[in-house]
Amino acid sequence: MVKTLWKSPYILLIIATCFWGGNFVVGKTLVTEVPPFLLALMRWILALLVILPFWGAECWRYRKQIMQKWRMTLFLSLTGIAGFNTLTYIAVQYTGSINASLMNAATPMMIVVISLFMLKERINWSVLPAILLSLFGVIWIISRGSWSAIAGLSFNRGDLWMLAAIGCWALYSVGMKKFAGELPVHALFVATLVMALIVLVPSSVAEWMIRGSEIEWTAGLVSGVVFIGIFPSLLSFTAWNAAIAMIGPSRCSGFLNLIPLFSAIFATFFAGESIRAYHLIGAVLIITGVYFMNRRLKPSSKRMEITA
Repeated sequence: MVKTLWKSPYILLIIATCFWGGNFVVGKTLVTEVPPFLLALMRWILALLVILPFWGAECWRYRKQIMQKWRMTLFLSLTGIAGFNTLTYIAVQYTGSINASLMNAATPMMIVVISLFMLKERINWSVLPAILLSLFGVIWIISRGSWSAIAGLSFNRGDLWMLAAIGCWALYSVGMKKFAGELPVHALFVATLVMALIVLVPSSVAEWMIRGSEIEWTAGLVSGVVFIGIFPSLLSFTAWNAAIAMIGPSRCSGFLNLIPLFSAIFATFFAGESIRAYHLIGAVLIITGVYFMNRRLKPSSKRMEITA
């Protein structure tokens, strides 16, 4: 049963976006206590420790191929592992959740555009209405059904950091597809984690030397770090990479608009917020848009090797 579910790209995408939605809520809370680079470092160290017993041997078997493809591994490490997450944690320090979520909702369109250049994919204009419908659903949720909230948006340095973050994620998603089949996906994931940590360690040290702030470790802080280290990091990335290998980044990108929906659900249970009519209306619009977008886009024939 579990193996059957793992072979469905749509179940994988729901799993990935669900925990990423939780990461948005938990991460926004943690970054008030832990600096962004250090938070990203702890998150990925924990994820690496969890997966090493399972995929470490496979990564070691392919070490020669990984070294030969070091440019590819570095690109994926900097964009998807180190880049996107750290930049997102930096962004939410300066911008409100409405602005950050709005900019994150632009990711599917950015992935489609980048795919035109990196993968030489043709534009399918018939998917544009579905993308816009899903985007409108996201806007409706994060604006709480208020047009005045949308009209009052302004760009600050947090918004610019978020723009850089979604650019990194779009490049990572398209890069995963471009390099499909060159390495087993699990071995590649471990290698990108190791390389990302090599980048994040000196960055975290420099951040600590500049800020010099002490962290007060509490049970809530530790449990939050454990959550983002296992669920949004390990499970979400593994599920997302596997789905990209199956159906390509363009079809997967529409599911990213489910993140604000899951964020609202997590906020309801863990931040004391209530589900309101605008959540339900937005959810219907998002799911409808994702459904029609994936009906219009054809599955990609290029697949990555996914080992057990």
